[in-house]
Amino acid sequence: MESTPAALLWAREGAVVEAVGVGAAALGVPLRVVSDGAAAGPEWGTAALRLVSTEVAARWTAAAPGEAFVVGVSPAELARCSGRLGLPVLMLPDDGDRLADALRRAGDSGTKRGQVVGVVGASGGLGVSTLAAGLALTAGRRGLRAAVVDLAEAGGGIDLVLGAEAQPGLRWSGLSGVRGEAREEWEALPRAEGVAVLAQDREAPGLPDEAALTAVVASLRREADLVVVDGGRRAPSTGMDRTVLVVGGDVRSVACARMLGERGGAGPDGLVVRRGRGRTVPPGVLARSLGVPFWGEIGDDRALPRLGELGAPPLPGPARRFARQAAAVLDRLSDA
Repeated sequence: MESTPAALLWAREGAVVEAVGVGAAALGVPLRVVSDGAAAGPEWGTAALRLVSTEVAARWTAAAPGEAFVVGVSPAELARCSGRLGLPVLMLPDDGDRLADALRRAGDSGTKRGQVVGVVGASGGLGVSTLAAGLALTAGRRGLRAAVVDLAEAGGGIDLVLGAEAQPGLRWSGLSGVRGEAREEWEALPRAEGVAVLAQDREAPGLPDEAALTAVVASLRREADLVVVDGGRRAPSTGMDRTVLVVGGDVRSVACARMLGERGGAGPDGLVVRRGRGRTVPPGVLARSLGVPFWGEIGDDRALPRLGELGAPPLPGPARRFARQAAAVLDRLSDA
């Protein structure tokens, strides 16, 4: 018995079949095309995405059970079918971005998804980028497919933290126009000890817009077991399964964390406390004060600055203390 496809297209018009087929193939989304209701059968109610073209929908007197889109190339026919059936429309090729988003969501619903973790700092100077890199590297050393994504505004580029600045491959400047079709991205990214690195481009700095970020994160999570997003001081806006807040063990950092929380949006899932000179507030006090579970701490490791000067990633042998602490945070993320 054939498995249920992620997307089902009921159509006869060649232009519609071709447009939807090309989009599904680019995203790797299983698509079944049928030309009559008998062939659709029970799959109409079980497919994650149901599409019906105007020449089929024009003969319906009511929408078949299940959420669906009417697709077509004629605005007049789309308006007529939508008005009679009460279904949303996708006009081709104008709504290609919306079609890609719908196909991507359908594909995600039926495939294994990697975990996406955002790391954000309450203030500057807490080593957020180093922790993000350390989590991804630790996952890679455990045999997992891992990626790290740079969203830290004016952060200099996380490829510098990983010693991958000279590696060829895509940076954000080459992905700013992505709209739901980033399938080739995984192989095109630079690597640091096997970890895929998506950094900002220092020659053309700038952060992606919401559509590009959504498309890229969705693409990476289909390929990787873990995607770590370095948000800098701003929580990533899309697609996070977990968000880690890094807070210094001092009163000012707590105040910064509270101000950060006033921006709204989803709160952090766990707290990582940055220890060191002048950062002596106990983790339990910080967790209770902020109302966020304590997930681990990161202390000073004198090996890290030396590794940075050498252009080496933060987890070779000398940074043993940091490696142990990053591994403990990763364990906590896995258990959450």
